[in-house]
This record gives sequence, C-alpha cells and structure tokens, in this order.
Amino acid sequence: MRHLTADELVTLGERFGIDVDAPRAADLTETVNAMLDDLDALDDLAIVEDAPSPTGADPGARTWADPTDDPHGAVAADCSVPPSATGHLDGTAVGIKDVIAVAGVPMRCGSATMRGFVPATDATVVDRLRAAGAAITAKTACDEFAGSARGTTGHGAPITNPHDDGRTAGGSSGGSAAAVASGRVDAALGTDTGGSVRIPASFCGVVGYKPTYGLVPLTGVVENTYTQDHVGTFTNTLDDAAALVAAMAGADESDPASLAAAGRPGYRVGGYRDAVANPPAPADLRIGVLAEGTGEGVADRVEERTDAAVDALEDAGADVRTVSVPSFHDARPIKNALSFTELATHWRDGAAPYRRGGVDETLQTGFARARAAASGELSDFYTSKLLAGAQVVDAHDGRPYVRAQAARERLREAFEDALDGVDALLLPTMPDVAPRIDSVGEWAYDYARNTRAANVTRLPAVTVPNGTAAGLPVGLQLMGPAFDDAGLLSVAAGVAATV
Repeated sequence: MRHLTADELVTLGERFGIDVDAPRAADLTETVNAMLDDLDALDDLAIVEDAPSPTGADPGARTWADPTDDPHGAVAADCSVPPSATGHLDGTAVGIKDVIAVAGVPMRCGSATMRGFVPATDATVVDRLRAAGAAITAKTACDEFAGSARGTTGHGAPITNPHDDGRTAGGSSGGSAAAVASGRVDAALGTDTGGSVRIPASFCGVVGYKPTYGLVPLTGVVENTYTQDHVGTFTNTLDDAAALVAAMAGADESDPASLAAAGRPGYRVGGYRDAVANPPAPADLRIGVLAEGTGEGVADRVEERTDAAVDALEDAGADVRTVSVPSFHDARPIKNALSFTELATHWRDGAAPYRRGGVDETLQTGFARARAAASGELSDFYTSKLLAGAQVVDAHDGRPYVRAQAARERLREAFEDALDGVDALLLPTMPDVAPRIDSVGEWAYDYARNTRAANVTRLPAVTVPNGTAAGLPVGLQLMGPAFDDAGLLSVAAGVAATV
C-alpha cells in the first residue's frame, strides 16, 4: 500500500475523528506505514448440554475502590460483587478484564477516553459466573481498548510480570494473567483477538484458554475486532479452566456471534469438566507438531523447551508426527486487515465499540462524546492502528478487508486439513520469553507470531506451562477442531501431565 506523509495523516485523522496534529503525525508516520506494509501480502492471498441462562444484572451489595495493594499494576479497580446463586464455582474469586462490563464498577478499558463510565448491566459471562457461585473481586488492567499485546495501558502504566518486575506481563489481558500468577485472584477472564489471553498466560506461567469463536457469548464486551474477538480464561489448572467455561458456554440471544455458532455443524456445548478429569493416556494421544511454529523468529531457548516436551510425549508412547500449514504466516496480514478496518470504522462512525446485542445506551452516549473530546489522549500505538485502518477504508475502498475475509476461509480449511488424523496441533505459544519493559514498544517484536492463527481461523487454543528458560516461563500451545473444546482441554490435560 502507498505510504502516507505526515500531512496526509493529519488530513486522514480529521476525516475519521482522530485527533492528530502535525508534530504528532511526524512521530506516527513510520509506525502507520509499517502497519500498512503488513497488508501488502494480501494481494497474493485473495482473489449437548443446555446453556445456562443469564441471571440479569441484580447488582446486590456491590462495592468498588481503587486498588491499595497492586505491585504489578494488574488491577484497575478492586470490587466486591457477590455470587447470585450457589454452584460449582462456590468460593472462587474471579478477576474480570476491564473491557468486560460489571454493573456498578467503572470500566475504563485502559483508556482516558472512557474516564468516568460505569456500566449499568453485567456482561453475560459475568452473569453466568455469578450464577455458578463465583464472586467478582477485581477489574483487571489491560492495554488500551485491548488493542496491543505489549502490556501497557493507554496512560503508559506497565503491567509487570510476577516472575520479574523488569519484564512485561504481556497483553492485552496482562492484568488478568498477573493477577492469577501472583495469587491476587483464583481465576480471571480476558479477551483474545490475536493472542491476548495466550500471550500473557505464557509469559506469566499460567493456563490460558481461548474457546472456539461463538462458544462463549460476547454480550457486554467492548469490541476490538468483532469477527475475531473471544472471551477466554486464566487459571492455575486445566480443571479450573474447564470449570469456568462450563459456567459460561452456550448461545445468548443478545449475541449474534453465539447464535450463529449454535447453528453451525458440529456445534456442541458441555462435558468440559469430565473431559479434563479423564484425560487420555499418553499412548492414546495423537499430536501434530506444527512445523511452521518454530524456525525463523523463534528463540533457540523456546525451541529447546518445545523439543523437550515433544521428546517426553514420544517417550511416553504418544503418536507424534510433524504436520505443515504452509500458509501459516498469512495469518498476520489477514488479521491486521480485519482489525485495522473494523477499529477505524467504529471510530469514524462514533459507535461505541461494544459487542452487538444488549448494548448499554449509557456507553454509546459516553463513547460518542469522549471520541470527540478525548481522541488526542489515545496512546500513539492505538492511534497508529486507527490511522492504518482509516487508510484502508478511505484510500482502498475496503478491498483489503474483502480479500482478508476470503483468505481467512482458506487458512481455516488448511488448519482443518492439518488436524485430520491428530487430536491437536502443538507449537510454542510465544517466540521468546517475556521481553523487558523498556523494549515492549518495538513494533518489530511479533508477539502474536504463533497465536493469531487461532483467531483468524476461530479454532480453540490453549497454552499450558512448559518449564522455564532463563528463569522465565515458557508456554506450550495446543489447537483443536472447532467446537471440540472439551476434547482439546482433555488432550491438554494429558499433555500437561506428561511434559
């Protein structure tokens, strides 16, 4: 795509309601053009159990306060939101990423533009967790509008890694990962659009699970890229991950994505807890090691940990074979074209980036006002993404978006072919251990190298701890077939017990 000058950035920002003056445009030009360069690759790619019912907001005795004990910057607000009923999550304290609505508790989305907003209703996932006995005890910190993997909020505050405060927890759900890893909460929810659950889970050494797209409703969740957004979980064990998804999974009449998913062939809900409690024996595992998951861009120390896990599986009798998805790296331009375009369109139209269905009217009003008044307070990184998307829509008539949609389907088919004959695909979650905080702003570091494909294809994926390198956690990622989430969690339990 054609590069933009600083003057053109200013003009483009004016058309899309993005506040960029001349000095700032000069600083952003290189990043915006680098983002646009990623999209050039599209030119070569295109041409069951009953679900639980929402309980309603039922605020009850809710309190909140700014956190008084937060050494890792993991918590946006402390809160006390009691369960609405008893169930299998009794006694579980859950943190909720601050892009997921909890009624009566501020939702800042890591951004100055959301200052002062308090949702009037709970997100569906919050309703369902409370109905299963969970208490909500924290809103967890995140990157601005969940739009980055760097683990830095829109006002510049880093979310630090409990294993080394000089390193990032990752993002965009870094607060959730750090809160679980440090014991601040028993479990947490995050959102995952290109890896934003699995990236910080891997960096912080906890279990991070991203379900099949549409399995867990998104009503009451702030949108990032609505065709790739997922609510996922952070836990210390796979049993706990299964318990959370058992509470949340199932269609919601207010969420078009979950309704569409319920109509797809192979859709099924339930069986997660039993599946994890009864994992396959090592000799019954069939694992496909994804060839493109290693090699250029992956650190030797991470490859060594992955090889050690593969060796342990083979020694235990598992059927391990190498599989290939040659188009694996096409996921980057596909994902970015979708994300940039959908973000910019939301911002241009002044529409609240709230998951469709069950929209809180107070958020729509507040966001529309904040957009005009506070876009100059957006972080440089998020502003760059908006401007890249604006250029796609404004100068290219959205053609890259259409190409990306077509290429997404071909990539999904390639992954389904690779899964034929194996229980799951295996690859390292991250290309390296958590980077130092002073280097997290480098656009060249590809946080989502190995995670974004699961969002583009919408397949379920989970990361489990796989030892350490240089004293820092390393994650092992498994991907499975659509809606076989119970099977994937079961396989992950078998793999985790072996490696």
